[in-house]
Amino acid sequence: MITVRLARPDEYERVGALTIAAYRALAVDHLFGGYDEKILDTAARARSAAVLVAVIDDHVVGSVTYVDDPASEWNEWTEPGEAQFRLLAVDPEAHGRGAGVALVRECMNRASASNQPILIHTTPWMERAQRMYERFGFVRRPDRDAAYEVWNDADYPDLPPEWVGQAFLAFVWEPRN
Repeated sequence: MITVRLARPDEYERVGALTIAAYRALAVDHLFGGYDEKILDTAARARSAAVLVAVIDDHVVGSVTYVDDPASEWNEWTEPGEAQFRLLAVDPEAHGRGAGVALVRECMNRASASNQPILIHTTPWMERAQRMYERFGFVRRPDRDAAYEVWNDADYPDLPPEWVGQAFLAFVWEPRN
């Protein structure tokens, strides 16, 4: 059975490590520009967003960062009243056991409770996640994509060549009233 709850401080290191491992397993590097360091600082993330974990047999196997505060430093590219989640990651050893589904479902439950739509962004290399989002009723919204010119304002010196010109792909879910 999978339990989803807020991460405890003694789990922050595990959350950071499993998130980095999940991102490293992607076909294209997502950890440029110091993003890996930001991900590993789970304690800082938990101060301005809800860091949720999926637990199986007392072992953290997945995590997601749920953001419903527009003032959070983890909130990006949303419109007023929207929630979002980021950094959805499942330990590769736990793929197929429902942790990702449970984490997304919890984000949807939180958004439903406050009647907030969810805006998420993903990348072209996260096909597995995109299929899951679509099964949950998230709708692809190209008009809400974060264009290359928007997110690459830092002109990252370590930007992998595959990222040049790429947008972050937007998906939106609306709660049912």
